[in-house]
Amino acid sequence: MEVNPAAVSPDRPGKTSVWTAFRHAGKYDAPESQPSTTQPPHVGIGSLDNVRTAFWQSYRHLFPPHSLAAQTANGSVVISWSVMDDPNAKYPYAAPVMLRFDENLVDLMWKSDARHRIRIAAKHEATLREGLRGYDPFARFPNARVVVIG
Repeated sequence: MEVNPAAVSPDRPGKTSVWTAFRHAGKYDAPESQPSTTQPPHVGIGSLDNVRTAFWQSYRHLFPPHSLAAQTANGSVVISWSVMDDPNAKYPYAAPVMLRFDENLVDLMWKSDARHRIRIAAKHEATLREGLRGYDPFARFPNARVVVIG
């Protein structure tokens, strides 16, 4: 029985054997545990910050109960939902609705308390309703409906 030399040692530089041990952490590797901080955690893509959550709570009743809202990197909120159960659906998700917010409105919301945020968001519901006029979630070519709030 012959020993396969490729299994014993790498035949090319940079190619490792199956039996090579993991390397130790280098100077560019992230530390295994991050130091604790008193700052709030960074809002990642998809999760809503406190201001966008107030808007979503105020506008949620305008969308199906199983709809999802996600915050983009630039602060917009994208809303969509599954339409796979509908026999007329061509795509698995409804055409998305994107909410963009005026910077002054966002600044005002950040300075307000939670109850006042809900009241401010509720005042802009008419703008969203008008922006959704003619919206078709089953559009043949699903383009996002963009509504500017503020």
